Amino acid sequence: MDVNIYAVSSDTVEHLSALHQEMKPPYPFLSDPEFKLIDHLDMRGESVAKRGYALIDKEGKVIFTEVNDHWGEQIDQTSKQIHNEYKKLEK
Repeated sequence: MDVNIYAVSSDTVEHLSALHQEMKPPYPFLSDPEFKLIDHLDMRGESVAKRGYALIDKEGKVIFTEVNDHWGEQIDQTSKQIHNEYKKLEK
């Protein structure tokens, strides 16, 4: 699968940097305090980004989004859903 993975948050760069150092995930965290990408994904809550995941094609078209506060706890299910949505793009 040829994909890039990012965590996007409305949190500040400083907060995300500290969190990234603590968690050490294999993907970067992106700060979006102006909600530009978050709004594009329709993932804005009242004052913060909703938790979940999305798939965007190379042109920036949103393929799907999923609001899910427990995506990390359900990582196998999350990965399977993302993979299935990605496979639809190949058709």
